[in-house]
Amino acid sequence: MGIPDEPIIEIRPLTLEDIPNLPEIRPTYRADTILSLERSGSGYLVSWRLSERRLAQPFDKGGLYDFTPEAQAGIRERLKRGTAAYQRVAVLNGTRRVGLLDMTWQAWNETAFIWNLMVDLDFRRQGIGRRLWHLAVRAARAWNARAITLETQQTNIDACRFYARMGCRLVGLDEGMYANPTESPDAPITEFALFWAYPLR
Repeated sequence: MGIPDEPIIEIRPLTLEDIPNLPEIRPTYRADTILSLERSGSGYLVSWRLSERRLAQPFDKGGLYDFTPEAQAGIRERLKRGTAAYQRVAVLNGTRRVGLLDMTWQAWNETAFIWNLMVDLDFRRQGIGRRLWHLAVRAARAWNARAITLETQQTNIDACRFYARMGCRLVGLDEGMYANPTESPDAPITEFALFWAYPLR
């Protein structure tokens, strides 16, 4: 009996034919901890403090990250931007899609915005996310972007840790971006947005 071939994960440009198959990627997550927000002050004299809080039971994102028809339409529209978009797909053994990078150039503020950097649930911690990130940095430098920007939720603690390791800085938050309280044994969890930037200049 021969030794099984090592899996090969190729990263190549996204095509229109890939988009209907993106649901092969399962980008969901579960988190044992989340970031909690403490707010003080009023008016424009406000301060926020984030702290990591352990949950009695993990937060489960479920299918909210799935590649719905609406999500696929957005990716398709960005693909039409040509050189103002940089989209790559990670493919296992030439057949199954296991990761996606979806980034566009924003001329108005000279930044590259990452819409999606996702890796399938079963293929994390294998360096795919890091490979996609380094490709994003190289593409952003080619655009002469002053920074890469992106958004996560405070419930996605693994993503927060990843971007911090990659050298991103947490530059803001938006308490009102989402209004989707999720019941948990602790208390209803309402997600909020965290904004990150990776300076390039």
